[in-house]
Amino acid sequence: MQQIFKSLFPELPDSSRIWLHLANRKLVASEEQFLKEQLTVFLDSWSAHGKRLQCNATLLFSQYLIFSVDENIESASGCSIDSSVHFAKRMGSELGIDFFTRLEVLVVEGNETRLLSYFDAVAQKAPFINPQITQLYELRSMQC
Repeated sequence: MQQIFKSLFPELPDSSRIWLHLANRKLVASEEQFLKEQLTVFLDSWSAHGKRLQCNATLLFSQYLIFSVDENIESASGCSIDSSVHFAKRMGSELGIDFFTRLEVLVVEGNETRLLSYFDAVAQKAPFINPQITQLYELRSMQC
């Protein structure tokens, strides 16, 4: 799994900022396709103060929506961050899914993933994606 993280967004530097949105369930193939199509449209117009952001996003493990912005070129503004949150909320509403799961983490064990409460994941020393990371290098260096 570490290779998946290392190869995320190769066009963006390690210092890029990231935002993670964990869904309360995995998306099925048709939902994932719809989300990816909508994500492409969103990213093509994502901007801050009228300047297009150097950005990318993906759905990892059919459950983790991840946005990234190279803030060395243009910083994400409050309004641009809000627009990504609104996008995740709108997709959640359209797909009947919650991308704002805050009490659980995504445990990654081999090729399997599962939701587990943060406290149980820590107690079990389970490998999980830390939802508090903010920089791309932190995600790229994860050891799951």
